Amino acid sequence: MTRSLCFGLIAFFCLPSFAAAGSLEGRWLTQEGRAIVEIAPCKSSPAHCGVIVWVKDPINPDTGKPRRDIHNPNASLQHRPIIGLQSLWSIVPNADGVWNAVSYDPRNGEEHDITMTPTANLSRLVLTGCGLGGLICLSQTWTRAPDGALPPLATN
Repeated sequence: MTRSLCFGLIAFFCLPSFAAAGSLEGRWLTQEGRAIVEIAPCKSSPAHCGVIVWVKDPINPDTGKPRRDIHNPNASLQHRPIIGLQSLWSIVPNADGVWNAVSYDPRNGEEHDITMTPTANLSRLVLTGCGLGGLICLSQTWTRAPDGALPPLATN
């Protein structure tokens, strides 16, 4: 018990916390307004994760069925619905107030290491991913989605 208490105190005082760095928890509207991702503690790790909870066009017009993860390079995962899909994981704060994470884009099936930088008032979140050894970087800005009900789904 003493060992557990000692570790708990070390973790409490030495590890970066979500509260200290500003919480990213909540719902975020993507830059294009096509999806809302909810960031919350992961079920299986101490980090945080992001799950797609809303998409503007949830129905695939070609099939008339809910959109699925059809671009996933792992064929056994291509049946997964987009709504409920984990698109961010391993979200952890670093020493600079910037967050490190891994993102998955179901539009192309690609994973990327990214950084997430919140604005001072936590109303916007800048996601940046780089390639070619940092020579090419792309960013997009998400806005905090209002609490409460999700926007209505588009109808065709």
